[in-house]
Amino acid sequence: MFLSIALFFAACDDDDVTISGIYSDGVFITNEGNFGAGNGSVSFYAYAGDTVSNEIFQTVNMRSLGDVAQSLTVHNNKAYIVINGSGKIEVVTRNDFKEYGVISDLSSPRHFIAINNNKGYVSEWGDGMGTSVKAIDLNTLTVTKTITVGTGPEHLIYHNGYVYVANSGGYISDNTISVIDPSTDEVIQTITLEGDSPRDFAVDANNDLWVLCYGQILYNTDYSIASQTASKLIRINTSTNEVTQTITISETDHPTELEVSRNGNNLFYGGGYGFQGIYKLSITDTSVPTTPIIDKSFYGFTVNPETGNIFACDAGYFTANGTLYRYKADGTELGNYEVGIGPNGAHTKNAKR
Repeated sequence: MFLSIALFFAACDDDDVTISGIYSDGVFITNEGNFGAGNGSVSFYAYAGDTVSNEIFQTVNMRSLGDVAQSLTVHNNKAYIVINGSGKIEVVTRNDFKEYGVISDLSSPRHFIAINNNKGYVSEWGDGMGTSVKAIDLNTLTVTKTITVGTGPEHLIYHNGYVYVANSGGYISDNTISVIDPSTDEVIQTITLEGDSPRDFAVDANNDLWVLCYGQILYNTDYSIASQTASKLIRINTSTNEVTQTITISETDHPTELEVSRNGNNLFYGGGYGFQGIYKLSITDTSVPTTPIIDKSFYGFTVNPETGNIFACDAGYFTANGTLYRYKADGTELGNYEVGIGPNGAHTKNAKR
């Protein structure tokens, strides 16, 4: 399934203690697999040796991961692997990838975040027009509440004490951000954007929240495009939750992934079928660049917050193993590696705070 988070840099984040183990120093890659085939997988890129190990969940636990490995988040030394088609989250211990438990009772889950060691949230698409985010007790791995948000909730981010939900519209349309108060598990505000299908978030050096809006595409019965709206970058001041800037990316091209540089002064966007390149712009720019830093099409990508290096995924046609590319921040290629079928989008650490 499109629009996903795929890479996790296994160096510890602020919530984690330093650990050692076979999967403690490198990058996790989620490979969706073929939809309906139940062959989703996770690969691991190790800095030591500059090598990739494939199908690590299957190798360690001697069973399949499930149908469509959508995304992966690491928190408190556990990895939460969202399995979209199978309607579950597989939980493993991070350093050895051994099974720890399963979060079930989910309907087409998309993305997971943890806000502390006791609570997390997962977005759901349901039948493609779903409107649910579920609160998760991380001690019992059970759903504690279903929260109604906009249509097609996609990426979530925990920022300034609140959970922001990008309501992508799923198979229809939406142009809103839902703001959840985690102390009550209630939506306290809905932010309406002048941009369709918000998908991804990034927080900049000024503590502002940026939203990537994919734009809406309507198709004719022969799958030709009947109409479409522009893709946009929108800045939100989270002290007031007011929109302060809107930048149009393209009237006809539609990226799916948004990342931020190490210092928070630059944004990167790209990813998604049909979108060519990864672009970089300063948070002080008022228009988008005309030339990409990497002129290649990727399903998704991420920026390593420690080094600034870029990890990008080429999913091909989901009929064979895909390719992971590694670049310097200036776009110079450092290496490429065979991974699983359908490597997808990217995120760093826990929920892109």
